[in-house]
Amino acid sequence: MLTQPACLTCIIGDVQSAAELVTDDAQLRLAVTRRSLAYLAEHFDGTEPPSTHITAVHRILKEVTGVAVPFAERRQAANRVGLAIRQRLAAEVATLSDERQRLRLLATWALAANSLDSRTAGHGYSFDPEKAYDYIATYVQRGLAVDQLDCLFDAVATGARIVYIHDNVGEIALDGLFICHLRRMGAHVTSAVRGGPITSDATWDDAISVGLNDDAEAVILAGPDTLGVSFKEMSAELRTALSNADLVITKGQANYYVFSAYRSSVPGKVFALFTIKCEPVARVWGVQPRSMIAAFL
Repeated sequence: MLTQPACLTCIIGDVQSAAELVTDDAQLRLAVTRRSLAYLAEHFDGTEPPSTHITAVHRILKEVTGVAVPFAERRQAANRVGLAIRQRLAAEVATLSDERQRLRLLATWALAANSLDSRTAGHGYSFDPEKAYDYIATYVQRGLAVDQLDCLFDAVATGARIVYIHDNVGEIALDGLFICHLRRMGAHVTSAVRGGPITSDATWDDAISVGLNDDAEAVILAGPDTLGVSFKEMSAELRTALSNADLVITKGQANYYVFSAYRSSVPGKVFALFTIKCEPVARVWGVQPRSMIAAFL
């Protein structure tokens, strides 16, 4: 999906909200806004996915403020909460004997956890880690607006090569539990995380902190500090993994933007798990914002 006119106000509103949390210096916040507007005035032309522009303005935020890891405390708290939820969920999964039911439960919780994105463009940074479990449970109970999980189960054949593109901190702990199940079904799973911190996207350090390196067969860097995967800044390692994958599982709306726009560049099947966070994407799927999507692209 390429950038829509409505994306402009969300992008600038998002980086302004971020700047308010990163610094108390009003002049620095103003500088972030002015430079972001200048960038958008030159580059906002509808030829790139929205994530390209969100990446650019958040890089401006880091450069102007001098804060290399914005929201560091929130990121760490999200990972701690994710691990606590994983422990509770693992106990529930252990009571299920049916492999299809296990996949459905784990995939749904991993998807519902995507709603915790405290970086959601245009919606502010109000995420409270302590309320995470109950918040995710409301999404699980609501169910999926588009549900192709049974088709996903059928696609995870024994020996399938899967590349799992992660999204945010916190939810990666539940991704890890889901990946463990995929591997028990016989799949070979490679996890891809960001090479540097940007907003709430999960990095190598986050992956290690939640034990993702033990869950997946390999953890690789998708590229530098991009919001979601960037096909222009993608690492050679991820490019090779995608070309050899039977199935790619993508998490989050930013990765939906990119993989829907570049779908023809990925030879294998692509399955998207994400919570819809804006009207333009909701219109594409014919559902309401905050709906959960589990579907092949």
